[in-house]
Amino acid sequence: MTEASARALLRAWPGVGGVDAWIAGRRWHATPDGWTVGGTLQGWRFEIEIVAEALRLTARATDDHAPLVWTVTA
Repeated sequence: MTEASARALLRAWPGVGGVDAWIAGRRWHATPDGWTVGGTLQGWRFEIEIVAEALRLTARATDDHAPLVWTVTA
């Protein structure tokens, strides 16, 4: 999956509170498995991993919260 198609998938996803659209509009940094998202949203940092034809998003807080993980599919 290309970065452009990943961003389009996130923009179209009916996620909760607009987080997915916010992620789509941020600067991304390539990693071996996907991307990290530049900046934070209310103390949360985001990672995007490509899994088949979907995206696995992980949100990590700057404190000791357990990460939140969800999958975005077409």
